Amino acid sequence: MRKFIVIIMTLVSVSLYGQEQVHVGDILCTDNTVISHDAFASSGRTALGIVFFVDNTQQHGWALALNDASATTMPWGDNTVMCYLDSYSNYTQLTMNDTIGSIRCDSIARKAQHDGMTLSAYSIAVNTAIQYGEGWYLPAIGQLAIMYANMPEINAALDVVQGSSKMNGQRYWSCTEENTGVTSAWLLLFNGASTYSPKGDYASVRAIRNF
Repeated sequence: MRKFIVIIMTLVSVSLYGQEQVHVGDILCTDNTVISHDAFASSGRTALGIVFFVDNTQQHGWALALNDASATTMPWGDNTVMCYLDSYSNYTQLTMNDTIGSIRCDSIARKAQHDGMTLSAYSIAVNTAIQYGEGWYLPAIGQLAIMYANMPEINAALDVVQGSSKMNGQRYWSCTEENTGVTSAWLLLFNGASTYSPKGDYASVRAIRNF
């Protein structure tokens, strides 16, 4: 029995270590494979997004879209309602730990439905990110910060994907709302600074997805 367990553990170990590790700056493809940006051009695969975070498994994480979700900037959305899902005030350090964008966007969609609103009426920015395609959503402010920290690797990958565009917007919306009132949401300035801004202000949207 002990020998059997050892064999099974060995097979599992070989299987795990046989998988190629994913790295920030790799390219997520439409067939759900991930490839380095150096190998992409000759792979014959179609790019879906760029990896900007990898979790402890070294196999999964988050990828950002190849382009902004809209060619134009947009307001975040309605400034009279708020989801209140672990929203934040002006505690910037705490806010930057917010990486639950997928959960937050789902909660915002449910809140809109509960209040008898369409998602686009509640949040134009959240709706635009989700409409980018299946599985995409608006990042939380902490996810945007991780993205900004890894921009050299991201841009190197975007350079090899035809039709992609770098994040040239000066400000990008997150799905993290600000809780001292219903009027503001957090955004990231692409000098690395974060702040909250009235929901009626205009900023860019770059969708992300889990993989």
